[in-house]
Amino acid sequence: MNTSLLIQNQLLVTKFYVPVTSGTLISRPRLTVLLNKSLKCPFTLVSAPAGFGKTTLLSAWVQSRSPSSPLVAWVSLDEEDNEPRLFWTYVLTTLKMQQPDCFTPLLMRLQSPEAPSLKQVLVMLINLLAEGTDHFLLILDDYQMITEEEVHTTLSYLIEHLPPQLRIVLSTRADPPLPLPLQRARHQMQEVRTEQLRCTAEETRAFFQEVMGIRLPDETIEQVTTRTEGWLVGLQLLRLSLTDQANPATLLKEVTGDQRYILDYLTEEVLRRQPQEVQTFLLSTCILERLTASLCDAVMQQTGSQHLLQRLERANVFVVSLDSKRQWYRYHALFAEALRYRLEQTQPDLMPTLHHRASLWYAEHGQTTQAILHALHAKAWDLVADLIERMSFQLLGLAWGVSHHQLTILQQWLRELPPEVVGSRPLLCLACTEMLWTVASYPMQQAWLNAAEATLTTQMHEKSSPEILLEQRNLLGSVIGFRAVLQSYREHAEAALPLCQQALSLLSEHNFVARSQVAVAQVWAYYVSAVNNASAAVESGLQAVALAQATGQPTLVIAMMGVTALHMLGMGRLSEMLHLTQQAILLGKQPGGRELPNVSMPAFFQVEVLRERNQLDAACALIEEAISLGEQVESFASLGCILHGYGVLLRVRLSRGELAAGCAALRKIEDIGRSMEPSLYLYLCSYFTRIDQVRLWLACGELDRAMDWAEQVEIEERQSTPLTRERVGVARARIFLAKDQPTLALERLEPALQRAKAGQRWGHVIEIRLLQALAHQMFQEETQALDALSEAVCLGGPEGYIRSFVDEGASIEALLYRLRKRDRQHGPTPYLDTLLAAFQQESRARAQAEERTQAQALPEPLSERELQVLQLLTQGLSNQEIAHELVIALDTVKRHVSHIFSKLGVHNRIQATTQARELGLLDEEV
Repeated sequence: MNTSLLIQNQLLVTKFYVPVTSGTLISRPRLTVLLNKSLKCPFTLVSAPAGFGKTTLLSAWVQSRSPSSPLVAWVSLDEEDNEPRLFWTYVLTTLKMQQPDCFTPLLMRLQSPEAPSLKQVLVMLINLLAEGTDHFLLILDDYQMITEEEVHTTLSYLIEHLPPQLRIVLSTRADPPLPLPLQRARHQMQEVRTEQLRCTAEETRAFFQEVMGIRLPDETIEQVTTRTEGWLVGLQLLRLSLTDQANPATLLKEVTGDQRYILDYLTEEVLRRQPQEVQTFLLSTCILERLTASLCDAVMQQTGSQHLLQRLERANVFVVSLDSKRQWYRYHALFAEALRYRLEQTQPDLMPTLHHRASLWYAEHGQTTQAILHALHAKAWDLVADLIERMSFQLLGLAWGVSHHQLTILQQWLRELPPEVVGSRPLLCLACTEMLWTVASYPMQQAWLNAAEATLTTQMHEKSSPEILLEQRNLLGSVIGFRAVLQSYREHAEAALPLCQQALSLLSEHNFVARSQVAVAQVWAYYVSAVNNASAAVESGLQAVALAQATGQPTLVIAMMGVTALHMLGMGRLSEMLHLTQQAILLGKQPGGRELPNVSMPAFFQVEVLRERNQLDAACALIEEAISLGEQVESFASLGCILHGYGVLLRVRLSRGELAAGCAALRKIEDIGRSMEPSLYLYLCSYFTRIDQVRLWLACGELDRAMDWAEQVEIEERQSTPLTRERVGVARARIFLAKDQPTLALERLEPALQRAKAGQRWGHVIEIRLLQALAHQMFQEETQALDALSEAVCLGGPEGYIRSFVDEGASIEALLYRLRKRDRQHGPTPYLDTLLAAFQQESRARAQAEERTQAQALPEPLSERELQVLQLLTQGLSNQEIAHELVIALDTVKRHVSHIFSKLGVHNRIQATTQARELGLLDEEV
């Protein structure tokens, strides 16, 4: 009998086929490069959860191999292969299919009645391979199906003694019990894991364009990539659920864990394959955004969670370790959603109980915000109120560590608080208002404060002990003080000042937190309202700083310094402002060189001075760092600060002539504004961005858009503060100048000038006088033009103003030459010389930029930051080293590198360097 033929007939031949993927595949050259490296390693492990494209990747790689590549022997494993001799029969058979003469005798010996032990068979296999000249690549797919210890042991032996003629690639959903640490230590192992297999934003874009025929905005691509966490099958399942051309809103709605195709896949492929105890654990802990053993124990009311978490991680069950000590984990977002949907469908009554247990654990461990969120989900209203009141002071510190997503949930839930709970607890009302003042509607804020004031007024008329009465007076003073804050940036902001006096009459002398808050309300009211006294505003700001210092809370002090610096800027007191912000930044320094995220606010003002003094490179570097730091202050109260940061970034981009980047900054401002309370957003925009928004439109040639805005703003202007009307007037004057209507421009500028002068806002006066000079020049009224310009020069000289002049362009430059000619009759003109030298430097820089853009000859030129990254990349620096050099996040570097490769049409650093040299993009020393 032909034993070999009998063996062959007993095997499932399709398990030797390299799977052929149906449909269009996206190109993933970065993974091909990674797998090509595996040919230099004895053993390669491709390990990731279900649906991350392991088999698809290996199949595409094998089918694209060159003729000189090793011979590929493929086995797709299943549960039957746990029988050790059958497993090795399949391995030897797939090798025999590549070289029949070589492996047939050994295969026959394995199947003979007097077969040697498996170890002896493996020794023969190793020797046979070592004696030959052919090279083989053995790919074992779906190795997670193997649970038999003898198979693991024998495979480990082969890997341990592998000759160079054989390379093994093992694809699995769970790490196998093989000697992986030993292989890593010997550098004999290549690993391709979930992080490498995740689809990048570029690959997600390619999937939609090439597979689905849909072009989507970058923002939507980023959101889909984030939601799916690069899960390839998630994109493919999404395709099944979209029958027509998708719009972004529909697309993002479909990417949820309860979407039918995704839910079915995760339930069938992942959840139901787990043992019952694991299923119970997954469903009970899916309500948690972060997992740690003691938290899971508390929620489950049992022990042993650490073992289960490590077991899930080894099994690649969509769980991600968040630290090197394996103490904190999280679930893949879509997997967690699918689990929660499953829990809601099967055990809805259990969810409030789980949330309540989680809330108690977080409260016990001092993580109050998380405790509040879980208590809200549990609808444990009294617990919510207790927790919010407990953290009321933390809210003032503006650094209470919660994500924007969680804040949004918190805002929604707080609106659901029962009226009877809110009405009976004035501290709760005040805390909710302080927490949500930048986003909650003004009527809601007033309702909370009215309820608090009414309750406290009633309580104070009742007989109480002196201690309780003092506490009630202080709380009422805090409520009225915060009402003053809310009034201080609205129409009739001067009404905040009597509220401040009323609050101060109630607050005890040592209630420094509330008194500093009242001082802030005075700052805004003096500056914004008809009172129009910037000097008084700054004095109130310095008083707020002193009060905050008495609290011993650095975050509060930094915030008050930032508020004061803002108004110093308007007054043109740049040097004094620099000194104050430097103090704030030093105060924010922590042990080990770490900085409090709150120092972003004073850093923004330092950028303002750097930009104004024409140190644009330094300003550009600092603003990106400051915004990155500021976005770590994850509270609603920080939205205004971040909006200011992007306003500063917009000004820096305008000064550098980077209009596309300026448009991106403006879009970010608008995105932030959509989640803010409208009157606050209107005021902040009028102060931080309105004029620069118009400047950007005009620079981009969008005069019609600017004119449409000017017509629309007429309505908003009637219900705004005097300062808002002043700044809007300046913005409209710029539009009139762009339309060659100097008369209308002067009509707008004159009242703005008088108000700015009366308020001592000399920084604003400089801008207004420059625009008046341009208007008079249009009339060919040189004397009036030079007089206006001369006043701007006199005001700008002591503090080193440069960009305010240079940014107005060639017309101001021409006037400055004539002014210098006139003034030189009376002596030297060093400041005028400095300004004109800056204009000349600007002209040279723009000429060089135009030459560089032409030299690039690219459909989409590289940005300034991308050119910096390219420069360092071609010097051989790693992504981490580039991040350190440019003081930016590693993920930001990776994104820049990806964009550079895309724009240059290359796939690796060597190609990028060659292309950059050919296009003249590199500095001479490279």
